[in-house]
Parts: sequence; C-alpha cells; structure tokens
Amino acid sequence: MNVATIAHRLFAGDLYYALGRFETVRRGYSYLCALVQDKYGGVAPAGHPTLFPRVSIDDAVAEIRRDSVSFGFDLPPDVLAEIQEFANTAECRERGREQTFRRGDVVNGRLADGTPLVHGLIDDPLRCDAVRRVAEDPMLLEASSRFLGYRVRRMLPRVFWSFASGVSDDERRRRGQTIDWHFDVHDYNFISACFYLSDVDQGAGPHALLCGSHTGKPARMLLGSANAREEEVLARFGRDRVMVIEAPAGTGFLEDTSCYHKAIAPTERDRLMFQIWYS
Repeated sequence: MNVATIAHRLFAGDLYYALGRFETVRRGYSYLCALVQDKYGGVAPAGHPTLFPRVSIDDAVAEIRRDSVSFGFDLPPDVLAEIQEFANTAECRERGREQTFRRGDVVNGRLADGTPLVHGLIDDPLRCDAVRRVAEDPMLLEASSRFLGYRVRRMLPRVFWSFASGVSDDERRRRGQTIDWHFDVHDYNFISACFYLSDVDQGAGPHALLCGSHTGKPARMLLGSANAREEEVLARFGRDRVMVIEAPAGTGFLEDTSCYHKAIAPTERDRLMFQIWYS
C-alpha cells in the first residue's frame, strides 16, 4: 500500500482506511462520537453478569494506552467449551473463497483433494450463543468504550482456524494470512478483543506484537504500506518490545491493533482463535 493506493481508496469512499491510521483523526472521531452518542446509541450489553468480574477497567485502559495490550479477559471453562464445540463442527471457508469445509476435513493443512489451506473462517459466528455472550459482555464493552472514548457503535466477531502445514510463507501471504508485521485500520477508531480457543505455543502460531507501537509511527510508516519489514519495525521500536503470546486455551486480551503485530505461522498444531473488532 503506497500513497497513490491510499488516495485511490480515499476517493473510492474508504475514508476510514485512509484516515483511521492517524492518531489525530482517531482522537477527533472519538470526540465527535461522544457528542452524538445519545442520539445514535451503541451496542447494547447482554442482560447477564460479566464474565470478567476481576478486570479493573481503569487498569486495562491504562495498560492498552501504554503497552498496546491488556490481559485478564480469560474465558470461563463452560463458555470456552461451548465455543470450541461450535467451531469444531461449523462450516468454514478461506477468505475470498467460496469452498466450504469443516475442521475435521483438514489434515496437515490440506483437504482430501490436496487443496492447501492456511485458515478457516466460520460464517456468522453469532449463531453460537456463547460467542454472542462474550461479544456483548458488559465489562468487555465498557472497557472498549472507555478506551474508544464513546460507547461501542459496531462490533464484528470472527472465529477462525489457522492450520499447521508446510506451505511456504509466500503461499500463506497469497492466501491472506497476516504473517508479516502490520497495523490494522478497521475504522476511524477501533480496538480488538482476542481469545485463544486452543492451547498456543511456538508451534501453534502465537500472536506477536510490538508493545507501544500504536503511537510514534513516523510519516513514512503512516503514509506507506500498513505492512512493514521486520528490520524496519525493530529498528524503530526496539527488539525488546516484541511480545509473543504463548498461553493456554481461554486466554483473552484487549489490544489496540493499530500497533504492529503479526500471526506467527503454525507449524505443528492448528490454532483456534476468537476475535472481536469494536469500533
């Protein structure tokens, strides 16, 4: 993505993608949304107690603003089990492809006909009651709203598999797997809730981020591609800021994904993940 491409998307109507990468735009958008939120409302919290009673919202927001991430949003075992069961039987598809399959159809990253796969996105995950309960959790919505500066107006949940296989990095990139350092621009302002639904270690494709890289990007990074070479981001932000999240199933965290982050390719075990984009 270069300046010309950003300009093209701007004129095509993708204003959020062109502008949401700038901190001043995100702050201004938050201010405007806060002014009109009583008129337009937002996502209504579910009518049940929070799943995350031990979370301090003040601490969580402070940690995200400092480090890009805050932990402690771990799923209760029964909720985790319900989403796992749903994901093991639901139909999936790769991004941009029509062919559907189930997790059990994939062996060593391939279908029976030899088709390689790197991920499987589940259609309409809100069909699962536990997914909806998490996405509409009052504490999670309050923490996200406090970070955004206005009540969450939109949410987009995703439940997806990342399959372990021996395909090349270029093939993973071609199929849309985000194995390179990049920052997200989902809207004019946004935050992501992430939950591991399987045990994740180095062989299962852990999530990695550069702590604190949601701020301080130079103009060349903001105006260029959202992707960046490893040597470039490490030179800018420091190798000591790299966090690789290896954790058991049920682990949850809130992340400002305007920081640089990436998915390490799984090589030994499939990874199941649940993510919610709030904006």
